[in-house]
Amino acid sequence: MDNALTSTKIDWLSIIMNGGPVGLAVMLLLAIMSVWAWAVIIGKMKSLSSMHSLSERFLTSFWEAKSLSELNLKVKDMDYSPAREVFRSGFNEMIRVLQTREKRNASGPISFDTVKRTLSRQKMLEEANLSTNLSILAVCSSAGPFIGLFGTVVGIIRAFHDIGASGASSLASVAPGISEALIATALGLFVAIPAVIFYNILLNRIRKHLVLLDGFSSDFINILERHYTIKSDNEST
Repeated sequence: MDNALTSTKIDWLSIIMNGGPVGLAVMLLLAIMSVWAWAVIIGKMKSLSSMHSLSERFLTSFWEAKSLSELNLKVKDMDYSPAREVFRSGFNEMIRVLQTREKRNASGPISFDTVKRTLSRQKMLEEANLSTNLSILAVCSSAGPFIGLFGTVVGIIRAFHDIGASGASSLASVAPGISEALIATALGLFVAIPAVIFYNILLNRIRKHLVLLDGFSSDFINILERHYTIKSDNEST
C-alpha cells in the first residue's frame, strides 16, 4: 500500500527539469513574472493604503484650518498626499488669479475657471501617479496564460516527437511528456489569476481615491466662489 502511494507522488522538480530548453525558459520567465507581479501587488497595496490615509488626514486639516492661507503655510510640513498636491496647485493658481486682478484693478465677480482647470490637471497627474506599475499586473494577467500555453504546445510537440522516434505508443510512454508540457499552462494560470484579482482590487481603490479628490476639488471651488462673491458684493455696496 505504501509503495503504491509513493509511486503516485508527483516529482515537480524532475518534471520541470525534464521540460527541455524551451520549457525551462518558459517556466523561468513565468517564475520571474510571478515574483514581479507579487512585488507590485504588495507594494501597491501598502502605497495606496498609505496615500488614502494621508489624503484623509490632509482633508481633516483642511476643514479645521481657519483660512486657506493658514493651511498653505502648514502644507510644507505635511507628508505627501494626492489631496495635498491638488490643494497646492489650486491655491497657487488662486493667488495668481487674485494678483492679476489686483494689477488690473478689475471689479465685479471673479472667474475661477483657470483654478478649476488647474485642479483637474493636477488630479490627472495624481491619477497617473497612483496607477504606477498597475500596467505590470495587466501584462502578467493577459500574457501569463499565453506564455504558459506556448510552453505546453512546445512540450507536446517534443513529447510526440520523442514517442515517434522511440516507436512506443502506450499510455505510460505518452503520459510523462504530456505532464511536463501541461505544467507550463498551470504556471501561466498561477501567474495570471492573482494578477487579475489584485488588478481589479487596486483599480477599485484608485477609483475611490479619485472620488475623494473630485469631492475635495468641488469643495475648494465652492469655498472660493462663496468667499469672493460675498466679498465683491460687499465692496460694490
